[in-house]
Amino acid sequence: MEDITSAQDATLNNVEDPNAKKGGNGFWKGLLRTVLSITISIILTFGTSALIQRRHQAKDRKMTAMMVMGNIETFAQHLERCANHMGWNDTLATYLLNIPMDSIDLISNDTLLYYINNVTAYYSLNRDKSAENIFSNSIDTWKNLGNFDFIENVGNCFDAINNMEEIYNDFLTTTDHIRERMLKNLDACPGNTIGSKVLHDGEFRTHLARIHGQAEYYLYLAAYIRWQNTKNMKLIGVTEEEVKRFVVEQRKKVNMDTKAPDQDSFRTPNIDPNGLPDIKEWAWQ
Repeated sequence: MEDITSAQDATLNNVEDPNAKKGGNGFWKGLLRTVLSITISIILTFGTSALIQRRHQAKDRKMTAMMVMGNIETFAQHLERCANHMGWNDTLATYLLNIPMDSIDLISNDTLLYYINNVTAYYSLNRDKSAENIFSNSIDTWKNLGNFDFIENVGNCFDAINNMEEIYNDFLTTTDHIRERMLKNLDACPGNTIGSKVLHDGEFRTHLARIHGQAEYYLYLAAYIRWQNTKNMKLIGVTEEEVKRFVVEQRKKVNMDTKAPDQDSFRTPNIDPNGLPDIKEWAWQ
């Protein structure tokens, strides 16, 4: 009887407990599911973050591109405005150049100086370089995207703009050089008055004769830089209307955020001469 019982115990010891086996598999399966869930969650989290980041970067790049192209368009508008204003300078210059040389001294000095000062009153060509600086600082980003054509063409546009600005400003400062030269030896210049001397000066008359051609040249340069900018638009995939609308919207924002000072608020009463102290006491106090 004991032998039979021992044999049964030995047989039972060699048989695996089905409940224990089932519990072990459940643990490992649960662990595997947990690991998979965590892994998928991490992938989804980082994947979503990367997707959102890429969208933000794409949006930022487009905004930078719009700022750049808008800046180029704004420069073209400013240059065009300067050139159109020079049509007025050209008209006045034509009047002055057609005064007979022997009649210049018959005109009063004040009148001559008034017209001379006005004929050389040009619009200044100052531009905001912030968009150019932003683009320069983000060139590596554009290179990583492989958009080398856009980088090259924008660079060419800004180089051309810098040259145009220099050409325009050089023309404007010509009269300053003429004035400095004449002041060094004013007595040697023909003419009875300062205004007459200026209008007799050959270099000044040449400058006045150049106004018409310069105005035409600046209009051409404005059209040229616009043509270059259309290449940028095609490379980015926007239209000229979108860029011009962007420029208008940016100006509206500036106008909405800023308000010009009211001149009347700076007005003060004129000094009453009857209320002034003795000049000797006032000057030496």
